[in-house]
Amino acid sequence: MVNNTLSDFCNRIKNSSQVKVESVLVIKSKKIIKILDILLLEGFIRGYSLDTGNKNKVKVLLKYSSSRKSSIRDIKIISKSGRRIYSSVNSLWSIQSNFIGKCIILSTSKGIMSLNMALQKNLGGELLCYVS
Repeated sequence: MVNNTLSDFCNRIKNSSQVKVESVLVIKSKKIIKILDILLLEGFIRGYSLDTGNKNKVKVLLKYSSSRKSSIRDIKIISKSGRRIYSSVNSLWSIQSNFIGKCIILSTSKGIMSLNMALQKNLGGELLCYVS
């Protein structure tokens, strides 16, 4: 049993992209599905589908360039279960300038979204992870 599905998700994606596996199975949750939607929208993965054999898993199709370089170079958790990191909308503007070329995913009062979407909606929240 996994206590923290987000850290398990990030570790599975990171390890699979380093080994250059085409697809990986991750634990299914509402939070993970929303994060996969953002990664698909930002172009980090090719897609995902619900696993037919196991209803609690999601099959993620990883994306590689023609030279077999992974589109996900790094994925790291910002907020951990023991230490949550929250940010107001004012401090998100400075965070955006420091993380150019990276996708920051955060949890707001309006749901899970990328940093750019949160800035457009003028929302702050908990910083979950970033992908580069």
